[in-house]
Amino acid sequence: MIYPPSKPQGVPLLINHRPQPPRPDRIRSIRGSFSWIDHRFLRKGFDQGLKRLEKLLYFVLIAVSNRDGVSFYSDERLAEFLDIRHAHELTGARNELIDRGLIAFEHGIYQVLDLPPEPHRD
Repeated sequence: MIYPPSKPQGVPLLINHRPQPPRPDRIRSIRGSFSWIDHRFLRKGFDQGLKRLEKLLYFVLIAVSNRDGVSFYSDERLAEFLDIRHAHELTGARNELIDRGLIAFEHGIYQVLDLPPEPHRD
């Protein structure tokens, strides 16, 4: 008779059910505003080749944007939030995200865009 491989002690076997959260008393719920990161951003490699600041700017814009992906945070506020000391750093990160089709920027307004069909390839 063939037996399934044994599982390590203390590790639940996850076959036909969702894993249980370690802290069920602290499950997140949506209150007020809400944002999300499209799983494809990581799973399909949209993050590949982005520098740390570019990723941070993208994630912050997602966190502070409204349901249409629009953020009204000024460059000054974003620079303060991201601990950016030189304006060209924010400009460079913004331009890279624009070039990759991840965000739009016009008249001081940012918009996180729906992800393109495929990630940018160098």
